[in-house]
Amino acid sequence: SRSYQNGNDPATTTMSASTSSSAGRTIVITGGLGNLGSKLCRHLLENSSSSRKTRVILLEHPAFTHLSNGGDGDNLTNTKTPKPLPHPEAILIPCDLGNIEDVNRNEDLKNAMLNADALVHFSAVNPYPNATWSESARSMDHTFNIFMLAVECNVKRVILASSNHVMGGYKDSPTHGPSSIHPYTNPNIGTIPLDPATLAVSGDAKAYAAAKLAGERLAMTLGGMYGDRTSFVVLRIGWCQPGENLPETLSAKGSPPDFLLEEESGGGGENSASESRGMSEGDKKDELWFKQMWLSNEDFLNYFQKALEVDVPANTLTSTNPACDYDNDEAFTHRNVRNGFVLVNAMSKNSGAKWNLEETERLLGVVSTDDSLK
Repeated sequence: SRSYQNGNDPATTTMSASTSSSAGRTIVITGGLGNLGSKLCRHLLENSSSSRKTRVILLEHPAFTHLSNGGDGDNLTNTKTPKPLPHPEAILIPCDLGNIEDVNRNEDLKNAMLNADALVHFSAVNPYPNATWSESARSMDHTFNIFMLAVECNVKRVILASSNHVMGGYKDSPTHGPSSIHPYTNPNIGTIPLDPATLAVSGDAKAYAAAKLAGERLAMTLGGMYGDRTSFVVLRIGWCQPGENLPETLSAKGSPPDFLLEEESGGGGENSASESRGMSEGDKKDELWFKQMWLSNEDFLNYFQKALEVDVPANTLTSTNPACDYDNDEAFTHRNVRNGFVLVNAMSKNSGAKWNLEETERLLGVVSTDDSLK
């Protein structure tokens, strides 16, 4: 038999999900032991009330847990240091979302998803800009598999954490100034560092962003088909660092995984890498871009909280934003409000940033006051 965190069996604790209006709500989070999943989990459970109890179920790859997922013929083992449970009341289900056989035979996963109030999807094989195309393809598998299961299980709301890297190609564009990147702006994937040395370590984010864009388009399609019972909200999030997430720790060198920085600097980590070769002119220019995509912890939580609650329009072909010219083919192709689907930018209100937050404020009702440059 299998043991569960906090002694809770997901198969029994999700049975009442269909009566969430009176008994509480069930929220499933993929990549639940990661940076963003952990922050959201803690926020939801710490703010759960006795009148409407919140149940949070975390999905995580078995390699990052101290539990096996126990399916027949399952040879998955813990190959990495297990990540801690972010809250004692959270329920953990090990699952390899990139393995359709694992998804199909995981009854705990299906029971958790059945009639759940929301699925929040953070999971990626490599959540960094240096992701390879192979990792990108497998991240797409994560998204496709869990989104299709969400529709099959009548999950009411699906939230995709997309990425600023979908629009990163505008970083050095002279024709795009402050507040020029709207959620309906033509995608321009990848964020290419100006310094070749930084590029070699950090990557160009093209493969990573391609997986996010594919997820956005699938969300749009499924919302159009099943929006009357499963609606989709996509947040193109900025840079929300682990822990305190302070503006002063943002830099052009801060995006690669720690282990790569350690290899580059001989084991000294990010600070040693920066000190060993200083900050190049390219990194100095790029640093402003990274600071302007900052997403504070407070804004991150506010955006996702509202994404859980906001009414998603039905039978809507276009955004009501008059600034969006739908006579333009590109704007019409990438319109951000449709039947069962909403997409917005999700950064803090950083001075001079190219990100436009008007649609975010209008649709989510969240007005950021955090600014990395003040």
